[in-house]
Amino acid sequence: MAGKNTNRPTNENTNETSRVIDLNEVRTQRLEDKRRKTERVFMNQFLGVYCMTGNNSMHQIEVVDVSDEGLGFQVPVNSDKPSPITEKNFPIRLYFNQESFLQVHVSVQNTRPAVQAGTRYTRYGCAVDPSTSTFEAYQAFVKFLKAYGNVSQKDKGDVNVFFV
Repeated sequence: MAGKNTNRPTNENTNETSRVIDLNEVRTQRLEDKRRKTERVFMNQFLGVYCMTGNNSMHQIEVVDVSDEGLGFQVPVNSDKPSPITEKNFPIRLYFNQESFLQVHVSVQNTRPAVQAGTRYTRYGCAVDPSTSTFEAYQAFVKFLKAYGNVSQKDKGDVNVFFV
């Protein structure tokens, strides 16, 4: 019996498109998402991050992304107060404790509205000025954040802590 084997799946006469999932791409995206989340937690819970404004005052900002050449941050939209960001170029201070900070100079490249957890924000994408003396330290800090984000682990509370 020389006929067609009907037990074998075919793609003939179907509109279904085949989809191949690249597991390396999925893994890379997962690591990137974890790294960004870790960076945000580190920047916003362990550091104080402030922008300096023209009237010599500081305003706390929330960093949402960092890279070797730039950073992104957001400020809440408040109809009662105008945005503290009025200049295109200004310094940002990364406080590691109450007395010590790393200051980088940024230039706003883009702005866009954002909504997060029901709160309206303005997000700023900035380039960090590479000509300043602090640029190399900033890049080393970003490199640390990336490495930390790739290998950090979540504490599951499965270890007892004893104080002596």
